[in-house]
Amino acid sequence: MRIISIFGGSGFIGSELVSELAKNEFEIRLFTRNKIKANHLKIIPRLKFIQLTDDLNIKEKLSGSDIIIDLVGILHEKKGISFEDIHSIRLKKIARIARELGVKRFIHIGALGASMKAPSKYLQSKAKAEEHIKIECSNLAWTIYKPSIVFGENDKFINLFHNLISFLPVIAVISPYAKFQPIWVNDLVEIIIASIDDKKTYQQTYNLAGPNRYSFIDIIKLINHHINKRTFIIPLSKKISYLLVWFMELLPINIITRDNLKSMSLDNTVAINDAYQFKSSLMDLSSYLSSKNKKI
Repeated sequence: MRIISIFGGSGFIGSELVSELAKNEFEIRLFTRNKIKANHLKIIPRLKFIQLTDDLNIKEKLSGSDIIIDLVGILHEKKGISFEDIHSIRLKKIARIARELGVKRFIHIGALGASMKAPSKYLQSKAKAEEHIKIECSNLAWTIYKPSIVFGENDKFINLFHNLISFLPVIAVISPYAKFQPIWVNDLVEIIIASIDDKKTYQQTYNLAGPNRYSFIDIIKLINHHINKRTFIIPLSKKISYLLVWFMELLPINIITRDNLKSMSLDNTVAINDAYQFKSSLMDLSSYLSSKNKKI
């Protein structure tokens, strides 16, 4: 039985991926610094939790792995936790260990728009991660997937605004004309699993998105429509958006930051959607929201 080691497996995408992988003949090792956040996965068969401590611990516990899947990502920096640390430095260490151990397969979930020339530290750090994989794992079968925003049952984007619109009479939309091409988590997970043994995907990078493009305000209006709520929606100018985000950074809970706003200045869409190389049809956000509303 092959061993898959997963980093970031307790998050939104990771939880869906682990659940689907468990339906196949894999032994799954889930590396985490916080086992409590992964408690919801305890019922999954052939799943082993690995407590992260240091580099020696990682190398020892990765020994024997056939496949590594990395999904780790943060949207906000905190004191002592930077994009550089989590996305770049951490991944470089794992990629180097994978090479030293001779791990056969390395799959990384990056971010659409990642570039060293991007305006945000988030996207720049994601670009550095890609380069580390290509250099450290040059002799391995690596694949990088760069999705647009991902939606699904437990996402933190669509659900956040779904909940806000449900009880707020007025909602102000920051950077209202930022463009996205949301992809359904089930489609993304299906693509990842299908490509594990697909040699055509080795040493390739794919930009993944859903079937349709939306502006941020379009998404808000779409959610509003599907929950049949008459919320007053106000698009904010660039200057007001910046000032509001600056104020929101002072709050104890991070919802959006100025770095996020810089990322949103770039269209999070694709000219050529590589997802269609793997699937002939993709779930649209509007169809998903319609089915979600029926369940509610």
